[in-house]
Amino acid sequence: MSPNSRSMAGSVQVGAASNRSICMPRPIEDQTLLCAPAFAVHYVAEGVVALDPAGPHWIGTDERGLRLLGRFDGRTPFAQVVRDYATESGLDVARAWLHVETFAHDALRHRFLSTDGAAPAPYLGRSAYLETERLQELWIQVNDFCNLSCGHCLVSSGPERQQGLPTERITDAIDQAIALGVERLFFTGGEPLARPDILDLAERVVTTHHRELVILTNGTLFKGDRLERLSRLVATPPGPSDVEGSTLGPAAAQGSDGAATEGRAGLRIQISLDGPTAEINDPIRGAGTFERIVDGLDLAVEAGLRPTLTSTILRDNLGSLNAIVQLAAAHGVRNVHLLWPHRRGRVLDGALADLPTAEEILAAVRRARVVATELGVSIDNLEEFRLRLDGAPGVKNDLAGAGWSSLCLYTDGCVYPSASMAGVPELRCGDLGEQNLETIWKTSAVCRDLRDATVVRKPLCRSCSLRFLCGGGDVEHGYWPAAAEGQSRRSAFVGHDPYCELYKGLAEDTFADLLREGRATVQPRSGYDRPVVVRAMGEHTLHDEDAIVRTTHSACVLSEEVLDKSRLTVREFYGEAAEQPHAELCCPVQPDAADLEHIPKAVVERFYGCGSPVRAASLVAGESMVDLGSGAGIDCFIAAKQVGSEGRVYGIDMTDQMLSVARECQPQVAEALGYDAVEFRKGYLEEIPLEDATADVVTSNCVINLSPDKPRVFREIWRVLKDYGRLVVADIVSDHEVPPKMRADGRLWGECISGALTEEAFLAGLEKAGFYGVSVLTKSFWREVEGCKFYSVTVRGYKFEKTAGCRFVGQYAVYLGPQKAVVDEEGHLFPRGEAVEVCTDTAAKLSHAPYAGSFAIVDGPTGSGDVTASDDDAGCGCGPECC
Repeated sequence: MSPNSRSMAGSVQVGAASNRSICMPRPIEDQTLLCAPAFAVHYVAEGVVALDPAGPHWIGTDERGLRLLGRFDGRTPFAQVVRDYATESGLDVARAWLHVETFAHDALRHRFLSTDGAAPAPYLGRSAYLETERLQELWIQVNDFCNLSCGHCLVSSGPERQQGLPTERITDAIDQAIALGVERLFFTGGEPLARPDILDLAERVVTTHHRELVILTNGTLFKGDRLERLSRLVATPPGPSDVEGSTLGPAAAQGSDGAATEGRAGLRIQISLDGPTAEINDPIRGAGTFERIVDGLDLAVEAGLRPTLTSTILRDNLGSLNAIVQLAAAHGVRNVHLLWPHRRGRVLDGALADLPTAEEILAAVRRARVVATELGVSIDNLEEFRLRLDGAPGVKNDLAGAGWSSLCLYTDGCVYPSASMAGVPELRCGDLGEQNLETIWKTSAVCRDLRDATVVRKPLCRSCSLRFLCGGGDVEHGYWPAAAEGQSRRSAFVGHDPYCELYKGLAEDTFADLLREGRATVQPRSGYDRPVVVRAMGEHTLHDEDAIVRTTHSACVLSEEVLDKSRLTVREFYGEAAEQPHAELCCPVQPDAADLEHIPKAVVERFYGCGSPVRAASLVAGESMVDLGSGAGIDCFIAAKQVGSEGRVYGIDMTDQMLSVARECQPQVAEALGYDAVEFRKGYLEEIPLEDATADVVTSNCVINLSPDKPRVFREIWRVLKDYGRLVVADIVSDHEVPPKMRADGRLWGECISGALTEEAFLAGLEKAGFYGVSVLTKSFWREVEGCKFYSVTVRGYKFEKTAGCRFVGQYAVYLGPQKAVVDEEGHLFPRGEAVEVCTDTAAKLSHAPYAGSFAIVDGPTGSGDVTASDDDAGCGCGPECC
């Protein structure tokens, strides 16, 4: 900080240097009272997490942000918080105001701070909020027979056991489940593939009812035509043309009952293997099983079944989890599921009874995770846990869904709360031969006791700040030890989960990951140094839940596949729009006719933008430009004419059909211009396939809203820009946050609605990524959807990379007006006409666009040298609105 920086008491006006006045959020006044919730503090490797346990909600920040949260007590006026922070930090008031104001707006935008300080309503337990309106999943134990006899089997399956219920009993159960709204079914055993009719049953679920099916198998019975028939059932998300006229978008289909189901409907296979070698696996699963299971794994991969590899963590394989992950990767398996062992079944009486502790499992999982990350293998327990911690703020995880959203049909014809509880007499919910599934589900005393169970009834969870994130653990894991102690069924349902310490460790690791990712989006080389919210709960949640409570998924099976739903939706949506122009996708903006004379009609018809960023960028001959989400290439071809034969234009798109149209039309454009300056590359906005400092300009036209990870997009744009380069993007913003219902609508994602940020959030994201001089060049109303107004904006910002640190060599900056004073993005206060000493980096920044013309850089405080506007913006492409 400059030794001659000035202070200003009270409020500070942000002047015209950054042109932010046209898009400022509702201002925080000197007397504004801000209130933080009662929060717990979790220190992790990448920073500090302030966690509101009652929400739940959390934000990640640094020690400065944490101290500010402590000062936002609902009683201290904002101006006093600024003065206290200035004194504590040794900053002048102007810079302190900028720090506090930036952090406060960040925390308000993420709804961690409030202006009313209202206490949250008391939580009454999940039964007060959840209803038995829709059953989500049904497990079916199709047999007890198994060709193996594993030492840890929950239901003690083996070759001597029975085949299971008759076909007609199972098909009737499937049909009843579908009628109750079930989206997902599981076939377990025993060994499901030992049933002669298993493929017919699978086809009934997937082909007839269009539901998701997961088969849990040991992988040794892929014989005859089974692989071919199974491969035809593998989940393949439909494209938009499969759902003509649907308002649910391209990720929806119609089941036989007319109910809408997600595009993930199809078959998934989970194969169990408990060691990376025969020496470790075979004592657990039986002699010779390792080779047979691995052979089956290879067959499944070759057939396109995309299996998940599952391992139960036992003391015998505790040190081999790394090698299991390596084996999975070596055989083309990208997903691994790790099972914490249940204290039930054959494991209690055999050689495997000495189960590892939660702390031992945590250490082993952490080691395996490092290997999995290096090899690109997903451990889906960790992904599911991440979804819990990074879900929608305010949605409470409250125990597992057994008896609420999930039931299990066992081989005795009776219904139980879950597969791991199947066959236990005191947990029998009802006989499906005597009652229908709906009656059992809604009236069973066992289900009622489970629904009355809640995490706030678990003694150790009540005082834990993670209670609504972890969700209290798995009901089954807590039930077995509590029941063994003689506790009643009702009490055992809220028994302590022995893996509690494991969950705490996973939470710590997940927080560290999320903060590391968030910190990577805050550009350290831009000169910004103020407390910010680096990451907030649910910041990248694609489909918020419009709910108060959710139940967690069973730990016995792979978690729901974590699909990049928005990216999938967009690819399918615009893939079809490339093949057949969609006039309804076009915003009310059309390029200038003069810009289109050299561009083929096939390209112009596929223009789905919301502005004219290339025209706003004022390109100069010889410049290089990158267009993100280039589609059929219209903005690239417009730019090619402006940059000339010495310039270069790169178009980046992830959609094969759009790239095909662009490349087919590229020779015609080159012929019309007399040169070819364009190159199209396939890639994602979040991973731009270009080297650092490639471009003078980066543009995009109505595509950033389509990304699920916008901070990463902004970081990538900053990376590929040259120093002093500029981004000019047209995009859609909203007047308030898009509500959960709309965020869950797949078609609205494709129509640039669901992923829209508020204008404030969009601009703040750019500044956090390191962009200076962020300004809104144009703004126009586009459309209103369910009370939410959407606008097309064109935004510009500049990259400036600090290189010299704060070196002072006697340079001074003089602000020339017209404002009385301005504060720049780093907190420097510049009163009009007064010389303020600045470091060499700041002098360089103020000598370039968009500041050049508003400042003079002089030698010495008395202004020796020419006190004239800096004019070093040749080639910057600024228009008259630049300054």
